Amino acid sequence: MTADNRARVAEERGAVDRLSNLPINAIQNIIGRMPIRDAARTSILSSKWRYIWAEYPEVVLDEQFYAEIMRNNSPNFFLTEYVNKVNGILFQHLGPILKFVLDIPELYSTQYSSIDQWLLFVSRKDVTKLILHNRSPNPYKVPCYAFSCPKLAYIRVTKCIFKAPNSEGFFGKLTHLVLETVTFQFSVLNLPQLVQLELKNCFGIQLLCVSAPSLRILILLDNDDLDLSYYITCKDLVTVYIGLSDGVEHDKLDKNITLTKLLGCWPELECLYLNGSFLKHLAAGDIPQRLPIDQVSSLVYLTPFRITYHCAEIACILCLLQSAWNLSELEIWADKQIIYDEKTVTYLKEPGLMKQSFKGLQTVTMQMFKGSTSELLLVKLLLFCSHHLKECVLKRTKTLTLLKG
Repeated sequence: MTADNRARVAEERGAVDRLSNLPINAIQNIIGRMPIRDAARTSILSSKWRYIWAEYPEVVLDEQFYAEIMRNNSPNFFLTEYVNKVNGILFQHLGPILKFVLDIPELYSTQYSSIDQWLLFVSRKDVTKLILHNRSPNPYKVPCYAFSCPKLAYIRVTKCIFKAPNSEGFFGKLTHLVLETVTFQFSVLNLPQLVQLELKNCFGIQLLCVSAPSLRILILLDNDDLDLSYYITCKDLVTVYIGLSDGVEHDKLDKNITLTKLLGCWPELECLYLNGSFLKHLAAGDIPQRLPIDQVSSLVYLTPFRITYHCAEIACILCLLQSAWNLSELEIWADKQIIYDEKTVTYLKEPGLMKQSFKGLQTVTMQMFKGSTSELLLVKLLLFCSHHLKECVLKRTKTLTLLKG
């Protein structure tokens, strides 16, 4: 062996030694930043690295993971290879899996039994965070045992069929539940520790019974029905986001839910997001000029969205501004199409409206501003009645952010 070769071998051995001498937490940090297939390949670096990837407590089998398998295999072999790869990763894993992320590619329904096995395996691994994204057009029914781990604190499920287990003791530690484009079968959810609940684009809402006394954030957006009876008793709610789907028939909704009754149930409410369709439902009865001050004393941020500038929408917004003296920020998102409502124009021109006072209002932002007569009249009113206003911004932005911050 030449001197140059001996020097190169010594240098390579030194590099291996440096990798071996890294502390375990540093190695875990490196592995945590890699796609899982690359993390598995680190086992060849040294004996110290050999099993660390298999003990790492987070398993992320996301879209990037299956897209790489798809690139490296013909369509005829992809499904078999995908199932084999996931089996290899999961069944070689040692120790707990605290976080499990699974993006389900387009599989045949006959292969969903493999997903059932993976979830059964993970449910026995002390999982605390479970994320399932079904990217296949074929519905996947999540088995009840997927939620059986007593340590589960966070669940996010997309495009699946959901049925809660009937047994007691499930979801005792759950703090966050996010369900999107989910079809419900009859489920009773007792969620004593739940802090945040999101139901978006879901079907079969009427089959869902919820008890969540500690709830602080509630998001109900574009579902096939709206039943607030389970949530009006949640006295600790701080943020509420309600968007009524255009397909929901108003005459089938609870007619006893008015603006006054609804906000009287949530004394701690700070941030409120309501879409135009729901505002019109709340305004089906008489809209008071002002609510009792103690009902909205905590409200500081108001976002009406998908507003068509219907008279009922504007009346609800002005009622809230007039009532919530601590409300400092108003952000209005117009709908894609603003209707011309002569009743709205007449209403906004009433001289008596100029006698109102929006005492706390400091910032006004009007998104997707189109310059319609109703919008201009509302801007005029806000500028005149907001004596502490610091900023008024008119934008043509196209994307609504779900939650502020």
